[in-house]
Amino acid sequence: GFNTPMRFVVVVCLLWLMSGVTHGQGRIIRVTTTKAERMNVEQVETAVGIIESRRSPQVSAQVAGEVIEVLVDEGQAVEAGAVLARIDAEQYRIAKSASESESRRLEALHTQKKREAARSRRLFADKLIAEDQLEAIEGEFAALTEQLAGSRTQVADSQRRLAQTRLVAPVRAEIAARHIDVGDYLQTGTVAFDLIDVENLRVRLPLPEYRAPLLRPGLAVRLSSPVSDGPPVVTEITDIRPGINPANRSVSLIVDFVNPGDWRPGASVRAEVVLATRSNVVIVPQVSVVRRPVGDVVYVLDGRRVVEQPVERGQRSGGSVEIRAGLNGAETVVVDGAGFLTGGSEVSVAE
Repeated sequence: GFNTPMRFVVVVCLLWLMSGVTHGQGRIIRVTTTKAERMNVEQVETAVGIIESRRSPQVSAQVAGEVIEVLVDEGQAVEAGAVLARIDAEQYRIAKSASESESRRLEALHTQKKREAARSRRLFADKLIAEDQLEAIEGEFAALTEQLAGSRTQVADSQRRLAQTRLVAPVRAEIAARHIDVGDYLQTGTVAFDLIDVENLRVRLPLPEYRAPLLRPGLAVRLSSPVSDGPPVVTEITDIRPGINPANRSVSLIVDFVNPGDWRPGASVRAEVVLATRSNVVIVPQVSVVRRPVGDVVYVLDGRRVVEQPVERGQRSGGSVEIRAGLNGAETVVVDGAGFLTGGSEVSVAE
């Protein structure tokens, strides 16, 4: 005879066969259902690429002078506008002060001469001074006006040159190379730092050559990074490289985008290229579609029983599948338990 554990297994198997979990005549099968939906469906091609920097700017000295401070080193990340180094600014402060003093002096003379010219016009109108006297005063006023404009330009230039004693990062970047140290004397144009732009990024994506007819600049692209928990970056195809790569028979797409946070050049990125979007497509869960001798079918709820409905399957997306023919999008279809059914099976819908 069977021992106690074996008898228990046999009893469980008999109860399972009698419970109606499998399909058969006269048994009620417990299922879950959902509504077939109509929605927009994207035709998507996936690819993996490597992030690159779109540019590698250099920071050069705009004014000559001795380096008195270096604030960054190679490999360091910096924000746009961050000060990287300082040049001795004393001579530029003196020049700025002198130009501002000269501008103030000319401003006072210009104001005085302006009043004098206005008074001379009134005297001339009253025929109290000769025309040549008026012309001489107005000539002096015009000359002072030109001098004042020139002095203001000099002030602006001296302010600009003083500001340029600070070498700043033009973009958010990483320091690729540092060429200067404290005590170096820089001439105008001397390269001080090589940067890698980490703000403006690019990725090259290989797609199969048979997709080439569908590709064009402007198509939507979603980028996701394996090291970032943030949402995908939504951008578009910037350009398509001419020709086919003979090594892997692929088309190369160029996608430019702005760094959403902590993405870095050299890291991998997964891309979804949206080749086309079709609207008003019938969608059901993949598990609702069952293979039968007649082909693919879904089971549509009709009261307490189901109708076996042949369908034509289309594109898959995640856990859903497109139904190209056989459903109109308003039916209630069986999800869990569909594989145990036949046409006319009686079901109990689980809440």
